[in-house]
Amino acid sequence: MQKNDGCKLYLVMVFPGKQLAWQLYAGRITVRFLIMEKKIYCVTVGDIETNCWLYSLEDEAAGGRSCIVIDPGEDAELIISNLQKVNWIPRYIFLTHGHFDHLAALPALIEAFKKGAFGGNPVPKVGVHRLDAHYLGKDANRFHRESFIAAGGNPAYVDSLWKPISEADILFEEGDEAGPFKILHLPGHTPGSVAFYDEKTGVLFSGDTLFMGNWGRTDLPGGDDALILQSLRRLLSLKGEITVLPGHGPVTTIKDEVARLKSVVF
Repeated sequence: MQKNDGCKLYLVMVFPGKQLAWQLYAGRITVRFLIMEKKIYCVTVGDIETNCWLYSLEDEAAGGRSCIVIDPGEDAELIISNLQKVNWIPRYIFLTHGHFDHLAALPALIEAFKKGAFGGNPVPKVGVHRLDAHYLGKDANRFHRESFIAAGGNPAYVDSLWKPISEADILFEEGDEAGPFKILHLPGHTPGSVAFYDEKTGVLFSGDTLFMGNWGRTDLPGGDDALILQSLRRLLSLKGEITVLPGHGPVTTIKDEVARLKSVVF
């Protein structure tokens, strides 16, 4: 694990073949992307430095613009403050998979809605793939503790952050349409890992299936080497210009990852 010490806040605008960045001020990493006029924020959260993505929608909510929160891994107050700065109101909270570092802030986000942090807007719907649904609900703590033990970590870390997690409202399946996204089921890191693909803007949220130059571990409960290689081959067969926004680390493209990984994956 690594800690976010002395990170910077950046404004990043991404255009075809070009990426420009301006340092704004010190603090937890928050990155703003503008892709095909689509505003996207990334808030890096938690000791494992998870990318929590804030994805704008076209319609307005009461008091702001609707959005989707993807993988609220920790630091709920930081996520909420960033949402409030830009007047974005989550309509959905989507999880690329069920691991704790991608959903630990979920209960606090839901509680903030109930306490009026986002005005009178309804509580956002939570979505996860059916095969990772056990990471939410009444037995979730047991599964998260098992994963941390398998990773060589201390389950006391989970206990220190634990708040009860309600069951998901939406259970994804391969090919589902969820907001602007098509659901791509990508087992391997977990049985229910998915990517969220917005074909209109050419953006794909890959979770922990695909990183820049690497992919997610498979030695935790439900992980599978053969399946993640199959999922990677599927992703690397997509259009090269697709922008990949991963669960950890820098933004990349399908084209760049084909160049980096094809000799290993294919």
